[in-house]
Amino acid sequence: MVVIGGGNAAIDSARTSVRLGADVTVVYRRERKDMPAIREETEAAEAEGVHFVFLATPHRIVGDESGKVKAIEVVKTRLGEFDSTGRRRPIATNEIRRFECEAVILAVGEAVDMDFVRASGLRIKENGTLEVDRYTLETSRSKFYAGGDLISGASNVSNAMGYGKKAARTMDYRLMGGGRWGRIAPTSEYDNTPPEHPAECRRNATEELPAHERVENFEESVVGFSPSQAMEESCRCLRCDIKEHH
Repeated sequence: MVVIGGGNAAIDSARTSVRLGADVTVVYRRERKDMPAIREETEAAEAEGVHFVFLATPHRIVGDESGKVKAIEVVKTRLGEFDSTGRRRPIATNEIRRFECEAVILAVGEAVDMDFVRASGLRIKENGTLEVDRYTLETSRSKFYAGGDLISGASNVSNAMGYGKKAARTMDYRLMGGGRWGRIAPTSEYDNTPPEHPAECRRNATEELPAHERVENFEESVVGFSPSQAMEESCRCLRCDIKEHH
């Protein structure tokens, strides 16, 4: 199996394929340090036997007489000038490598279909994202709200969910004529007083099942804290803005 991409979707695809019995190679067009995937995920995949090929991009997929994949050819890249993401742009060279494989997974990201947006007459910014009020998430058309990749560009599910909650709060305020959020989700009160006796322990790291065990199944691979570790974590002072202890 060959997976094309360097994000979390690519690593998820690779780790899932390993669990299904495949020998997996991930092909990424930039260097390892440029991968948008979470570092711990990439390291876990490597420990599970996933191979990585950097500075390479797809050239063509080769099929057999019946139309099944039998290989993929990738072209070696070199890094050029920095682009808008702060990373150096990959530039194709003339060097081609071939990898025998039975399947290819494309995990190179997705784009938003803007046809509905254009048909609705909503204003689109120069960078291709939808224009919204940054505080309410309302678009240029009254009662139309937007969030997620549509307004931020390619991002992740967590951010999209955050936008959804923010828009829902605004909609509820508008429909009900008042703020009900405090009753639905009470806020906590706190000040900047540091705890009298903050825990001295360092951050507890979560344990993972050994790689040879976790590749055999789809069980949770990260083991939770023990009761004592959970208690220690809850007693640690996380108020990094505090400069003085009294």
